[in-house]
Amino acid sequence: MFFVASKILYFLIRPMNWVLVLMFVAWRSKNPKWKNRCALAALAVLVLGSNRALLNTVARWWEPKPSPAQGITSPYDVGILLGGFSNAYGWPADGRFHVNVSANRLTQTLELYDQGKIKKILLTGGWSRVLGAPIGNEAKETFAFLLKSGIPEEDILVEAQARNTWENAFYSKRVLRQHPGLNRILLITSAWHMPRSLACFQKAGVNPDSYCVDYLQNQPGCGGKTSSNLNPKRSKNGSGSSRNG
Repeated sequence: MFFVASKILYFLIRPMNWVLVLMFVAWRSKNPKWKNRCALAALAVLVLGSNRALLNTVARWWEPKPSPAQGITSPYDVGILLGGFSNAYGWPADGRFHVNVSANRLTQTLELYDQGKIKKILLTGGWSRVLGAPIGNEAKETFAFLLKSGIPEEDILVEAQARNTWENAFYSKRVLRQHPGLNRILLITSAWHMPRSLACFQKAGVNPDSYCVDYLQNQPGCGGKTSSNLNPKRSKNGSGSSRNG
């Protein structure tokens, strides 16, 4: 029930969904007053929802301040990587690993691992669909990708059941219980997603530090998102990785 409610809420908070609903009501309504009101409301939501300056203001208020990787002086036992970065519908579907706009969750986790900031990676998340059978499994497919990228199997933990953020926290706690030595924990997800994620993990009894990636806000003087090395093999084989000593 909570899973379905979370997906309904996700639908309701997306401005474009409101635009489509309002336009549909305006199109179907036989009352001229309601037709005009819905059309104007749809236009207002479209303008506000697509206003980059407004989004930037809200993002700066909501998103936590960045924590530079250089500030991590003692490695974490495990970094918990929340799913939502891969693309189950990527083409061509010939065994390639496809990512979406949240790919920085993965790439910057690999950077932290490659720099020795985290000792292990806990992958959490299956595929979340309200209707129909799930397509693949994100955590398992990411696990296979990390193995092919050269990360040792013993450094990867997999939680493949979660369908939303609360379940990420709930099932990750179960995995952590099976590995009592993992005391220092770093939670890694998109900056916009972090406040809710951190609250879910704390509610579940896990108290990680946070590492935000994939910021929505634009900072003055920034030319774009940080580029990341998707394949850790390159730096492990001679580009000065801290794991090489």
